[in-house]
Amino acid sequence: MRNLFAEYRGLTFEKKTIVNTIISLCFSFALAAGKFVVGLFADPALCIIALYTSALLVAKVQCLLGVKAGAAFKKRNVLVAVFMMISSVTYIFFMCATLFAQRTVRAHGLTYVVLLAFISFCELGFAVAGIFRTKSRGHFYRSIKIISFCTALIAILTTQTAILGFTDAGDAAPYNALTGGCVGVFIAACAVFILVAPKLSVAGREHNAYVLKNPSKNKSVKEGAFQLLLCKSAVYGSYIYRAVFADGRLEGDIVRTPSLWKRMNIYCKILCCVLSEILVFAWLLGRAALFIRSANLPARLNKLLAEEGFEAEESRGKTAR
Repeated sequence: MRNLFAEYRGLTFEKKTIVNTIISLCFSFALAAGKFVVGLFADPALCIIALYTSALLVAKVQCLLGVKAGAAFKKRNVLVAVFMMISSVTYIFFMCATLFAQRTVRAHGLTYVVLLAFISFCELGFAVAGIFRTKSRGHFYRSIKIISFCTALIAILTTQTAILGFTDAGDAAPYNALTGGCVGVFIAACAVFILVAPKLSVAGREHNAYVLKNPSKNKSVKEGAFQLLLCKSAVYGSYIYRAVFADGRLEGDIVRTPSLWKRMNIYCKILCCVLSEILVFAWLLGRAALFIRSANLPARLNKLLAEEGFEAEESRGKTAR
């Protein structure tokens, strides 16, 4: 056992992410199977819950296969989006059916409610762990993080449904259905994002090289280190092209500066965690706005440098996984 831990600590970040995701998937599939079995004997609706959860897990499996196989990126990426869309449609259908059928968990007793809340809470733990242990180093790694976030949202809502259904807070079905519908739409939006992200995001296209074709146009690029601001953000970090110009050739990478979170001291981070329920939605909206502002930065870089007389070289890299 000690040798296994030592071998794990010696792995690269990417391999650790793969190992952590595989372990999380095993437990998550076990929990989904547990919900399906309980549903067969106690509540058929749990079988549907296990179905849309499993669809998200299968999408995460496709990400793992894409990372390990290293081939057929487009096919894998489409499959990830398709399974997420299946999960979204199933979840929205289930929440609508819950509303119109006036389904409640109270009728199944306290034991059922506690078991459902416990399973959902365990799923939430694995999902949150997946969010924090995975960093956006390529499209599939980012997709794993997005799927973990979607799984966490579903787990939170399932726990909420179980708890509110057994309290005297009145009929919570409309509120649960409305929240569930919003979560389902959000998952569908994430599926669309995963589908179009390779054409719009910087991942996999960070490295860019240019050749000076028209020196008379060059006014700002001097020999040596060169830096060009592409998209400014004090909160999430600015995108900057950092390169070196020598012998008529400009070569460098698009990088992002440290975000406000990384620049904060520990006390400010604790305060943000305390206010997370308020700040998380504002953070998500701002992050979405940044993605729109920074869409297709390589094309913007090409245009800016073309005005200086530079022409892009042929891309020699592969799409980041």
